[in-house]
Amino acid sequence: MKDPISFVEEKVKERAKETSNIKSAIIFDMDFKPPRILIRSELNKVTNDLADYVNLNLPRHIIIYGSKGSGKTLSALTIASAFRESKSIPYFYVNARENPTSIKIYRKLTRIDSRGHDIDEVKSRFDSMLSGKSIVILDEVDFLQDYDILYHLTRHTRANLILLTQKVYWYKDMNDESVKSSLQPDHIVFHEYSSDEIREILKMRADEGLNKYDKESLGLLSAMLVRDYRSDARIGIKALEIIGRLNEWDDDSVRTALKQAYVEVEGETLKNLGDRDLLILAALIKNQDTNRAYSEVSASGNMLLRGVSKSTFFQSVNYLQNLGLITLIKKKIGRYYTMESQILLSDASIVSGELKKRT
Repeated sequence: MKDPISFVEEKVKERAKETSNIKSAIIFDMDFKPPRILIRSELNKVTNDLADYVNLNLPRHIIIYGSKGSGKTLSALTIASAFRESKSIPYFYVNARENPTSIKIYRKLTRIDSRGHDIDEVKSRFDSMLSGKSIVILDEVDFLQDYDILYHLTRHTRANLILLTQKVYWYKDMNDESVKSSLQPDHIVFHEYSSDEIREILKMRADEGLNKYDKESLGLLSAMLVRDYRSDARIGIKALEIIGRLNEWDDDSVRTALKQAYVEVEGETLKNLGDRDLLILAALIKNQDTNRAYSEVSASGNMLLRGVSKSTFFQSVNYLQNLGLITLIKKKIGRYYTMESQILLSDASIVSGELKKRT
């Protein structure tokens, strides 16, 4: 038996020793916005467009494409914040995955809930907020279920839109010509980080967040991240935190930390998937041809998959694509075309691991 206060104090001291190399834990938070960022070459075009907007009062709408961990959100927020500080241009940010309809976005930005306020009143408040120059950032815009918000912003406000998406064909596949006509965006692609760029990002985080680190190990971490994990900076930052806590910088520690970081970062996405979507993802890993995968799903004895229609199956497939877990490729087999799923997970075994947790 121990006195609870003594027990807690011992634990605090014990953990303090184990985390003594962490100078600032917030540096490794995925939502942390560092005071300095890597100014990648693509940001020149983004900033030029926004500078023209400030000088000419003519919106230059922008779509930024890029894979997970390519710095889209952080770059857009940081540049918008700099315009707010230097030129008094306010900015507004909404994630479309969390707010997938135009009405939800209107209410999110105006902070007017649904009780006692009709949509016309909400839109009126919205237009008043955006009557002057402003920047509106819509993240994961491919999750939008309707385009009224885009039409309204381009036709009834002077806001400059920055739209962020992983899907390089999102705009091309948009079936609303009136929105396209109003938007007329500049298309900017964020390439996957190079090893040098990743190393610079991790060095900035290590300088701010750790008391000690090994520069050569940062080089190995960066190279492995580019080679095996699609240059995903989120995984690199999480791995750096894991290594930094242990303060062990040998090659095996770097490899182990990367594997653990990958499971934590991508595992969070899988953890939030519904059971049926997770099962369909597992079927696509086994059979990348979507027709074969559907045949397996429809023949499954699993209660969650029994009776799943083809339209429901492909709704799930499109959702998995929006999440960046797969991408669909049109492939010709003989005289016919089929959709093949390319799995974007660096280690697909984490899907079976998540399924095991649920059984």
